Amino acid sequence: MRLEKGYRAWGSDLTTERSPLEAGLGYLVRPAGRDFVGRDAMLARQDNAPWDMVLLEIEGGDVDPFYAHGLWQGTRSVGVVTSGAYGHRTGKVLALAYLRDAAARDGLSVEILGQRRAARILDCAPYDPGNERMKQ
Repeated sequence: MRLEKGYRAWGSDLTTERSPLEAGLGYLVRPAGRDFVGRDAMLARQDNAPWDMVLLEIEGGDVDPFYAHGLWQGTRSVGVVTSGAYGHRTGKVLALAYLRDAAARDGLSVEILGQRRAARILDCAPYDPGNERMKQ
């Protein structure tokens, strides 16, 4: 259910190898006027961050995506899936992935056990994107 909300998980989606900015969590970090471990390194990577996390909807198939499936744009490898699952509330196959090329937005596919399936980037979480249910 976390993928239907676009929530990241420690150890797969969030690791010490990627910054909060690369993981799409920049809105949770306020480096101005604050000093914390890793602040300077994070800011140094800010302008040319090599990764960009996206939420994908993937064409359905026999097997759901999971860790380390390749993300492709035609014949070019453009990223890697960090987690994936079928969302029972939305009826969608979803995955979080890091893009190496932030401009690679169209014509994507995920290779799952040797089979490529079409994928598209979602602009927002498919379930309760405005967090209205959490406020009730």
